[in-house]
Amino acid sequence: MERIKGKSIFEGIVIGEPYLRKKKVLNIKEYKIDEADVEKEINRFIVALEETKSEIRFLKNSLKGKINDDELKILKVHLMVLDDPVLLSEINSGISKRLTNAEKVVDTVVGNYIEMFSKLKDPVYRQRALDIKDIGEKLINHLLSEKRELEDLDGKILLAKEVFPSELLKAHHKGIDLKGVVTEHGGDTSHVAILAKALKIPTLMGVRGIKQMKWEGTIILDTRKDNSCVIKDPSAEVLEGYIAEKNRLNQQTKEYEKLRDLPAETMDGERINLYVNVGGNLDLEEIGKQCPEGVGLLRSEFIYIDSEFFPSEEKQMEIYERVYKQMGGDGKSLTIRTLDIGADKNLDYYEMPEEINPSLGLRGLRFTLAHESIFKDQLRAILRVAHGKNIKIMYPMVTNLWELEAAEEILNDVKAELRAEGKTFKEDIEIGIMVEVPSVVLLADVFAQKVDFFSIGTNDLTQYILAADRQSSEVANLYDGYDPAVLRAINMLSEAAAKYGKKVSVCGEMGGDPMAILAFMSFGIFDLSMLSAFVPRAKSIIRNVSLEEVRKLKDELLASKDSEEVREILKRSLRGKL
Repeated sequence: MERIKGKSIFEGIVIGEPYLRKKKVLNIKEYKIDEADVEKEINRFIVALEETKSEIRFLKNSLKGKINDDELKILKVHLMVLDDPVLLSEINSGISKRLTNAEKVVDTVVGNYIEMFSKLKDPVYRQRALDIKDIGEKLINHLLSEKRELEDLDGKILLAKEVFPSELLKAHHKGIDLKGVVTEHGGDTSHVAILAKALKIPTLMGVRGIKQMKWEGTIILDTRKDNSCVIKDPSAEVLEGYIAEKNRLNQQTKEYEKLRDLPAETMDGERINLYVNVGGNLDLEEIGKQCPEGVGLLRSEFIYIDSEFFPSEEKQMEIYERVYKQMGGDGKSLTIRTLDIGADKNLDYYEMPEEINPSLGLRGLRFTLAHESIFKDQLRAILRVAHGKNIKIMYPMVTNLWELEAAEEILNDVKAELRAEGKTFKEDIEIGIMVEVPSVVLLADVFAQKVDFFSIGTNDLTQYILAADRQSSEVANLYDGYDPAVLRAINMLSEAAAKYGKKVSVCGEMGGDPMAILAFMSFGIFDLSMLSAFVPRAKSIIRNVSLEEVRKLKDELLASKDSEEVREILKRSLRGKL
């Protein structure tokens, strides 16, 4: 028996048969063509090109409304690449000047692009290498009249060096029951990771040496955050244990559903406010099912990502209205985070500056302050929709006070413009900031006098405190939200905010994590925002603990020397509660 660790992308336990995808060797032969046949060969390429585009358009239209528009953007990117005049010109030129067959030219040109993008430091551009490889294979398959078969994956766990986004989309469209995915390459924000989360496929990435191992019989894929491993050749005892655990979790899910209409209240009567995160249309459909207090984080960038160009004030207003209505409207609150692009999030229609380290570059509020007209359009839309509603504004990636003051100045200008135009809007809208940068924690007492609330983005805060790229499998052992340094920072912020009567919420991945919920409560944080799927579990934990007992964990957690010690304390406290 062997346990091989990796990075969890979507949580779950899968027991099943492995399907090891061996590298597909395309039968590409090179041969010369006569000058008289150049036009015929180019036409052959054009036919393959149109067939490829038709296949992608059909898939895109078939999935419209079934998954997030943000996920469908992957197919839009593929169509854009297929319309790239430089790429098409190179292929046409290769056929006509080298008098070489189309499939060989496509293979050569695409190979050059893959090599070029793979060498770039920016992870967003490195992701393009996989997209181009996927597109190149499709073109060559059509030229060779070959198809990549997916039926063999039905009911299996796919193991591969890499997986193409289009494979997951096709499998979903064809109703193929792909149980799980294990890959050597890929990170949290790769297109495959985004799709795995949207399609709820338990996925493990960063598993080295997959192709060199022998996979047969039954394997176990455990992508729960504290385990995150694939087990090959499991013993009968381990297999039996996992079957029992899987059955227990299934039963637990049914029990959670019974809590839907009950409050998230501790045994000693303390109410914890649970909100949901919304990052696309699929999340929007789910919030009607589980949305106790409202939306704690609306990632507004999905509106921009799904647009052909920067969305108008009117289009944004329409979507904000829809979100407010979908979550249940009056009595609930909606927190809209202003545009947060840069680092791992880019727009097809806007070229971001090339940076050595985009995670530390022009992103979040830095971007919108540098593009005032874009910022103003969004603020106008939010202010107008917020009239008479419980809607708040939150700025991302704030680093220092002058940025906040600059944003406040622009907001006041927008209000003055709306007044002059005679438009109704919310004058006294609440303003909050994301806590992602350590400088905000260190200046928390200063910021607390300037904002109405804080929301902790645990993903970025963790990576900046620990100087560990959360996308890198090389330093995955260092990136840990349970590191005492991260917990001390969160507590420091909570104490400073409490001194000035300001609320703190958590909206990062840890917001829905059972152990983290206890830690946050012990620090006096009673507002948590998470994926709607995690709300029932969070509610169950809260209803099975007393705040008096949880508060006793604080000193012990803050005195911990490492994340292992932190986990032991929290696991002990959760025993019998899950």
